[in-house]
Amino acid sequence: MNKWLKSVVAVSLLLGGLTVGSSAYAAGSAQLQVFIDGKIQDQAILSQGNTMVQLIAFNDPGWVSYSYDTKTKTVVITNKVLNMTVMLQSDATEANVNGTRVKLDAPVLIVSGRAYVPLRFLSETLGGKVDYITATRQAIVRTPSGEAQFQKLRKGTLAEARNIAIHLSEISSGKELSPSGEGFSQTYTFPKGETLRFTKEYKGLISYIEINSQGLAEFKWQKDTWSDTGKYREVGVKPKAFGESVVFMYNFMTPEITKYGLTDKDGNVGEMTSYAVTEQRQKSGELINPVEGEQRTDYQK
Repeated sequence: MNKWLKSVVAVSLLLGGLTVGSSAYAAGSAQLQVFIDGKIQDQAILSQGNTMVQLIAFNDPGWVSYSYDTKTKTVVITNKVLNMTVMLQSDATEANVNGTRVKLDAPVLIVSGRAYVPLRFLSETLGGKVDYITATRQAIVRTPSGEAQFQKLRKGTLAEARNIAIHLSEISSGKELSPSGEGFSQTYTFPKGETLRFTKEYKGLISYIEINSQGLAEFKWQKDTWSDTGKYREVGVKPKAFGESVVFMYNFMTPEITKYGLTDKDGNVGEMTSYAVTEQRQKSGELINPVEGEQRTDYQK
C-alpha cells in the first residue's frame, strides 16, 4: 500500500468517528451528474438544494493533502502549492481558510464516515476547475493535476494524449458488455494521427471509445470477437473503418515490452515491432511510444 493510499485510509477511518449532523440530505440521484477527473461520483448527494460531493474524491496528492484533528473533530486540508490551510467541521456553515471565515453554500456533512462539501467549494477554494454542461446536467470537476492532464489530452503530443486516453474511466450507460473470453493482453488501435477515438480489444471483446470535449470517455460500440457458444453479442453503432491506423499491444505477462504496428487503409496489420517500457513508465501508465513520422491531426482549441 503506497504512502498516499495509507493516508487516505487513515483519514477515512478517523472520519468514521463522526456522525451525520442535523442537516437534511438526500442520497443517490443529485440534480447534477458529477465527474471528478473523469470518474463519476455515484455518491453525490443533495443538501438544501446544493450538490454535495465527497471531499476525499478530490484526490490530487501533488496539490492537496488531508488530515484529521481528533480533539476538535476537524478535517484539515493543506494546499501545498497555494500555501493554504482549510479547516472544516461537521455541520459548519463556514470554512476556516488561512484564519479567515469563508461562507459555504451548504453545511459540511459527514455521511458514513466521509466528509461532503458543496461542489463549488472544490473549485473556488482548493484550486480545481468546474465546468457545467447545461444540456446534459453534468458538472465536470478537475483537480489541478487533472486539468493539466486534460490539456495534454487536447493539445499534447500523440504519445502524451494516447497514454492518458487509454487510462480514462469509461462512462457507463448500463448497456456495456463484459468480456467472456480469456487472455492477458490488451490491443489499442488509433486512427493515424488521432488520440480521441480508438478501439480496445480485451479477452475477446472489442470496444470502440470516443473522448468528448470534456475529456470523458464514452462507449459507442462493442462486439465479441470470440464466443464459445457461437453467439456473438453486439451493442451500439459500429464506427466507420479507421483506414490507416496504429496498433499497440500490451501483455500483462511481459509488462516490460509493448508491441506496435501499422495498418494500411484496408485494415491489414503490418509487422509488429517491440519496444521496452521501463518499470517507472509502467507505474505511471506510459505504455505508448511515439511512432516515427506520425503527426497529430486532432488537436482541440
